[in-house]
Amino acid sequence: MKKIILTLALAAQTAFGFADGHQAVTASARYENSKMYRQPGTSTEVLKALKSSDEIVVVRRYNSAWSIVTVDGQVGYVLTAELAKPIKPATHQVIAKK
Repeated sequence: MKKIILTLALAAQTAFGFADGHQAVTASARYENSKMYRQPGTSTEVLKALKSSDEIVVVRRYNSAWSIVTVDGQVGYVLTAELAKPIKPATHQVIAKK
């Protein structure tokens, strides 16, 4: 029951992050086998070992050390220092008429 509540809470937090109006930012893992955790703490359950080729969607920063991310539809926490420089979303260039 606790896992279900936690999963729903993380999903709601992710939904609110996307509804905030900010575009999601993609990044990659800085190191092979960087870990994605269920909670923001290295003593919590590891959800996935990330590869540098995984597309990581950064939902938002949780605090100064952790970021909330999604990988293959799964929500979790990654140490921000283990994320390669985020790739900013494509911006549309407006060309002024003369």
